[in-house]
Amino acid sequence: MEIMVGKNAGFCAGVELAVNKAKEISSQGNIFCLGEMVHNSQVVQDLEKNGMKTVKQLEEIPDGSTVILRAHGEPVITYQKAEEKGLKIVDLTCPNVKVIHHKVEKAKKDCFILIIGIKNHAEIIGTSGFAGENSYIIETEDDILDAYKKFEKTNLDKIFVVSQTTFSSQKFDDLADEIQTNFCEAEVIIDKTICNSTENRQLEVTKMAKEADVMLIIGGKNSSNTKKLFDISSKNCQKVYAIETVEDIMNITFDPNDKIGIMAGASTPKYVVEEVKSYLEKGKP
Repeated sequence: MEIMVGKNAGFCAGVELAVNKAKEISSQGNIFCLGEMVHNSQVVQDLEKNGMKTVKQLEEIPDGSTVILRAHGEPVITYQKAEEKGLKIVDLTCPNVKVIHHKVEKAKKDCFILIIGIKNHAEIIGTSGFAGENSYIIETEDDILDAYKKFEKTNLDKIFVVSQTTFSSQKFDDLADEIQTNFCEAEVIIDKTICNSTENRQLEVTKMAKEADVMLIIGGKNSSNTKKLFDISSKNCQKVYAIETVEDIMNITFDPNDKIGIMAGASTPKYVVEEVKSYLEKGKP
């Protein structure tokens, strides 16, 4: 059995920075995280064991406590409400996401903002909050016409396009081409804000899947970038399994001659990747 582990498997820099800081402060008491720290249940459970509490709404947090704003980022109104409650804000928004927030906040003065990404994803909700009223989220080609109708009602003549940092690179390119075609009368500025970590991971998993007999994609069920890795692998390899922990592969039968590729999403801890690799090598966790 040959085992390939992706060089880009596991935490990206933004997630690692956020998780390490959350670990550092989580035991101090009255520390709350607004939403899941990252889309990985193992990481969230570890932080909660250390004392951090995860909440869905700011209203659940007692006044004067500390609130962690997670790596995905939050809209402007969240900062305003937190300050009104007298909360101490620990902003762990990924630096790449923060750059997008600054870009759209600046561009909205004279541009209509198009945000390419998954509509209900936390990062997109945050970016949309900074982009303001003259903006629209594009998830599929079907959204482009509705976006154009909204654009027509403004006095703007420029389009500024950004992306969710973990979106499919190929899908972004396809949608960007369609936007340029449909908004041909406007000046269209394309800013492909997919982070390098995402691009590199997607390129690597494409190559691995073409070489492998079996692909194992490790990550949380709610992780957008992990789902992209699974989709890419499925197009290039016949046997692909989405797993969260080593326990998920214990009932899978592998052929001794299988060439197995392992890739993990940006919010998957390295130790989970190592546990899966060790199990395949030794036949036990």
